[in-house]
Amino acid sequence: MTEGKVRYLGLSEASAATMRRAHATHPIAALQSEWSLFNREPEETVLPTLRELGIGFVPFSPLGRGFLTGEITTPEDFAPDDFRRSNPRFQGENFTRNLQLVDRVSQMAGDKGCTPGQLALAWLVAQGRDVVPIPGTKRRRYLDENAAALEVTLSPDDLARIDELLPVGSAAGPRYQDMSHIDE
Repeated sequence: MTEGKVRYLGLSEASAATMRRAHATHPIAALQSEWSLFNREPEETVLPTLRELGIGFVPFSPLGRGFLTGEITTPEDFAPDDFRRSNPRFQGENFTRNLQLVDRVSQMAGDKGCTPGQLALAWLVAQGRDVVPIPGTKRRRYLDENAAALEVTLSPDDLARIDELLPVGSAAGPRYQDMSHIDE
């Protein structure tokens, strides 16, 4: 860094405390972590810390690992080797409960004249100029659909309605499978 070879530093999946420690050592430009209508936990401590320190937020999986697109309706929609088959949010009762959340998003998206995925992305974009979601896509039509989310305008009433429909902690199941008990 002192030789000028690093201009900006970013971290991934760091807590608020880690961000404070890192930023005290060298200015941090951005944090990349999962944030979506399905994973709103960063709003509790991480996002306020980032804003206090002037650090940008780059949410990955802004479409809830594809669930918020409304395209996934059954676990059989996943290929046999898809990691989501072992993800707790996509299994059993969690899948059923989370599908109900997606239905809420889909209904509001219909009211707004957009797709559920566009609503989910527009919600993140509406969180502030310091938020730049990075949806992954494998097909051009999804790229175009995701980009069109920038045309979706959400009013303060829309944002309040989304908060009511999908409050922090509303997604069923943890983000990842518990790996502490798996034999090597």
